[in-house]
Amino acid sequence: MLFITGATGSVGKRIVENLHGRKTEFRALTRSPEKLAGLASDGMEIVEGDLERPEDWADRLRGTDALFLILLNDAENVLRAAAEQGVRRIVFLSSGSVNRDSQDRNRNAEKHFAVERRIREYGFDYVFLRPEAFMHNAVYWKDLFRYNKGTLDWPALNATLASVHERDIADVAALALTDFDRFAGQILTLAGANVLTQRGMLEEIARQSGRRIDLREQPIEEFAAYMKNFMAEEYIQLRIDDWRYSLTHRIEVNSTVYELLGREPFTFREWVAEHLELFEP
Repeated sequence: MLFITGATGSVGKRIVENLHGRKTEFRALTRSPEKLAGLASDGMEIVEGDLERPEDWADRLRGTDALFLILLNDAENVLRAAAEQGVRRIVFLSSGSVNRDSQDRNRNAEKHFAVERRIREYGFDYVFLRPEAFMHNAVYWKDLFRYNKGTLDWPALNATLASVHERDIADVAALALTDFDRFAGQILTLAGANVLTQRGMLEEIARQSGRRIDLREQPIEEFAAYMKNFMAEEYIQLRIDDWRYSLTHRIEVNSTVYELLGREPFTFREWVAEHLELFEP
């Protein structure tokens, strides 16, 4: 029996779809069980609950062969509950930013690294997945396109990303969960098909939506001041840190997805085609 946290998230739901196709028995934790109604099967048991409150569902961890864990503010309670319920194996969705030298890690990297460290300290057998930026992060551009009048201002247009499709992450996670012994103790860094600048990504969305848009470089300070109205400063700074890092370091792809799944990773062009309705006026 597998246990999937974040089962209705951008990665978790695709893991559920993958396991559903494999006819694997698993439990899926979600605060919104209705979102999984269309995937109901004999092999899936839906656990309604909040990841931050393991005391409400910890007993459902009993009998778990491997736990898929996503980041949460404080993983300590979940890890303690998992250990108490006899869980020995964890596949943790970490972050590619952890691969940076310690002086270059931002707060997001440090939070993921702290959970990795605690998993080791607890003595769990583990697989750490460290994907580069999610392609799904492009969703935060949707309003820029929906309400665009021909000119789009965005900072760090030359910042680069090796963004990875959430389905690639999910398929690797499902493989690690169902063939855990093959990957135990490994750290798998996942990258997309190619490295793109933010300019290139924005132009791809514009091209597929059939619009002519003039991209203008926005000062980072102006962006930060404006976004304070809509987003916590912590998350604004994370984006800025990532942009500045990519402007001073070489971002590269790797062959992990191809080697593990036997197919090429999905491209950003494919991701946009799948989600084009998000960017339409």
